[in-house]
Amino acid sequence: MAPPALRLLGLADRLRARYPLLGLMAADERDGAAQVQLAAAAMGLASQLLSYGRGDAVAQTLDAVEAALALHLPQTRPAASPAPEGRRGPTVLIAPGGARLLADPLAVQVLSERLLDLERAGLTLVLVGPGLLAPPSLARDLVLLTLPLPSRAELEPLARAALTEPTGADQKAELTPQLLEEAVQALQGLTLAQARRALRRVRGRDPRGTLTELLAEKRDLLASSGSVEVVEQVPALSEIGGLDELKAWLERQRMALTQDARRFGLPVPRGVLLVGVQGCGKTLTAKAAAAVLGLPLLRLDMGLLHTAQHVPDENLRHALAVAEAMAPVVLWIDEIDKAFAGAGSGASEAGARVFGSLLTWLGEQRSGVFVAATANRLTHLPAELLRKGRFDETFFVDVPDQQARAEIVSVAIARSGRSAADFDLERLAQATERLTGAEIDQGVAEALQVAFCAHRELRMADLEAVLSKVVPFVETYDSQVRELRQWARRHCRPASRDRSLHELFAAARGAASPGPRPGAR
Repeated sequence: MAPPALRLLGLADRLRARYPLLGLMAADERDGAAQVQLAAAAMGLASQLLSYGRGDAVAQTLDAVEAALALHLPQTRPAASPAPEGRRGPTVLIAPGGARLLADPLAVQVLSERLLDLERAGLTLVLVGPGLLAPPSLARDLVLLTLPLPSRAELEPLARAALTEPTGADQKAELTPQLLEEAVQALQGLTLAQARRALRRVRGRDPRGTLTELLAEKRDLLASSGSVEVVEQVPALSEIGGLDELKAWLERQRMALTQDARRFGLPVPRGVLLVGVQGCGKTLTAKAAAAVLGLPLLRLDMGLLHTAQHVPDENLRHALAVAEAMAPVVLWIDEIDKAFAGAGSGASEAGARVFGSLLTWLGEQRSGVFVAATANRLTHLPAELLRKGRFDETFFVDVPDQQARAEIVSVAIARSGRSAADFDLERLAQATERLTGAEIDQGVAEALQVAFCAHRELRMADLEAVLSKVVPFVETYDSQVRELRQWARRHCRPASRDRSLHELFAAARGAASPGPRPGAR
């Protein structure tokens, strides 16, 4: 088997330059330590892994550093005298659990005092672990690097070896290129240790039945490890009524993701920001973007960035690293306005740092992560989020018009297993004026409940009676909705085609020549 890949060239360069103190942020400390050893070997340097017993790990690390200095550092002596016996060449000291050292004031003081000695001795101390933060006294000297998650090139031989083992009848399993590609895709976003464990579960089985188990393993691991999760139930675009302009735009992004688009010179799509009235389909459309683009869907839960174990910055870096490792993928961020409200005013230092990190990533990432974010109000967010380059487009999702409401009613009725053709959709669309899609959905569900409790089939009268009692959200929060619409006219592209004049003329024709309405049950 080929030797492991060197995943971080910047680490090897700094080891070669004999930086005295480095920090390697790695989700898996063992994987991080192995990468340091690999980088040291690539530079022709010796390495020493500092292991711990049952005592104080911080004290043991400091003792190991002092012992290495005593062995490597030349003592003051006449120039003609020989070097001390046993003195060695440049060495890399690898210290797992780096966050504990940086959180200990005494350890930080010792490291600050010994930096010059480390450099003179040709020693590099590499602190390894997640959540490393440079204290002020080491901020100028501690270089923090982030270890990327395993690449496809590292995962493919692991998947191939596990999925081509004999299946029990001493017959080698048949592994097609497509199955191998799907297995590697299912493993992306995991550390090497996690990938090996997942593959041990399916080792020796028929590859055709392993993909579901690998995806389930990744879902469980990501759910327990932080703020990013795999979403398996993705709605189709046909389940969403209206929003014709937004749907057409998403279809173009699907074409822009192809290799033909790269050869044509098109850049890789970055993502879309959906802002608008609550309950009008923003979240559903953001999720459906994955189905349109034919990509897996990840959800970034901004509320879970603040945990007791790690600082928000580290959690965000890990979540974005997972998304990049799984690319191409759709990253869904719901209600981004609530997560970052006030970030630009300095109300929360942690929130401002997270917001700044996300802005930088949105502007610089080229890894094939399509970001689908939603927001109800963007007036509280800094303008930096809205400028071109963060997202490809910003759409405003308003209350559905009459044609869109008819589509929404049709979808809601069809979801119940009934034929929408049995109901007067035009009449129901008129009865639901000013209602949001969520309110229409809920109204249809309540009408079904009325019919069920009456021990009969759903009737047109049930739908009209229930929908007529719904108080529209836009009336309850009229001033907020008007303010949002005024803001959207200057900053957003409408998600639906403007059919207001068409509806006005249709209503005028209907009033001039009233006729019998189609019958309904």
